[in-house]
Amino acid sequence: MKVLALEPWYGGSHRKFLEQWRQRTRHELEVVGLPPRRWKWRMRSSAWELARKVAERALPRPDALFVSGYVDLPALFGELPPAWANLPSLLYLHENQLTYPSNPAHGEPKSETHFGYTNIQSCVRADRVVLNSTFQRLEFATAADDLLRALPRPNPRAELEASLRAAAVIAPGIDLDAIPTGPGAEPGAPLRVLFSHRWEHDKDPVAFLGAVEAAVDGGACLELVLLGERFTQSPAGMAAHLDALRERIRHSGFVEGADVYASLLGGCDLIVSSARHEFFGLAVTEAMAAGCSPLLPNRLSYPEILPASLHDEGLYGSSDELVRRLVAHAADAARLRSPARRARMREAVRPWSAGATASALDAACDGLTGPDGTHRRLEARKDGGGRTIPRGS
Repeated sequence: MKVLALEPWYGGSHRKFLEQWRQRTRHELEVVGLPPRRWKWRMRSSAWELARKVAERALPRPDALFVSGYVDLPALFGELPPAWANLPSLLYLHENQLTYPSNPAHGEPKSETHFGYTNIQSCVRADRVVLNSTFQRLEFATAADDLLRALPRPNPRAELEASLRAAAVIAPGIDLDAIPTGPGAEPGAPLRVLFSHRWEHDKDPVAFLGAVEAAVDGGACLELVLLGERFTQSPAGMAAHLDALRERIRHSGFVEGADVYASLLGGCDLIVSSARHEFFGLAVTEAMAAGCSPLLPNRLSYPEILPASLHDEGLYGSSDELVRRLVAHAADAARLRSPARRARMREAVRPWSAGATASALDAACDGLTGPDGTHRRLEARKDGGGRTIPRGS
């Protein structure tokens, strides 16, 4: 199949996701992307801008269209050539704007309802919806249902329910070839703790640093590797924590090079998260691929991405428990550097490999068309009220 991917946020994990798929797909995948900036304007204007790029490049009509949640899909079809009106479409939600947490420090509303409704409309218009985790699918379905129940009728509540009921869950994928298993910190070195999440409110780096300070006060000998992407403004209170821990910071700063990034991951013993929200957890799974042991909140997508065999040791329930676990790991850091244990961590995330993701995405695209290449739709299904709702395959 010839698949055209249109991505308004062609950077970071969105770009990595598409590049990994393009390297492994058995289809012919072409990507048209826009620079990753001003996300609200991207959601409002990208339909027009992407359609203009399609026209400028005189791209032929593909067999299927692949878009992310930054695309207003009904608006996009209104901007594309008329001959593309019945083009089969697949929508991939890396995130959604109904449940993505706002930043009170920036004066943002509790939720981006207007943009969340755009996500809803795109789900209803798409022939197939794919989300990156079961956690996101359930959370988005609940939030969307709450919103639509509060809106005037008619509204697409039943149509959205049918679309999400048929939705698939496909992880964004880890490039295992680019992340070899590392040995952890050097023998005799202090516990090396990794925090590789963005320094933003939804990842709560202040809570992480506070727990580390408390663990140090409790006798833990450890050092930090801080790889998260940073922005102009850091969360309130972060500077004071960083200053207090400055002698224990082995590395601080976002790294661009894949080899350097993989090497830093492989030299750490423990990957810690304090996230308030996580749709999948790519930073965690990449660190585990390098051999790091996880220490994650028992919430969000984390119970989903860890196998059940790691739940007891890999998930914590409270900030006090996080501190106690850090102290305990620091007292026996060598255990986390065992080659057998580090190989076990890598195997735990193998189901989320980029190869498995590519195969699943290819199959999802296959389901958009019949054997003769025609647009396929499943037979109509009935919602709870008995109305017939056509939905994508």
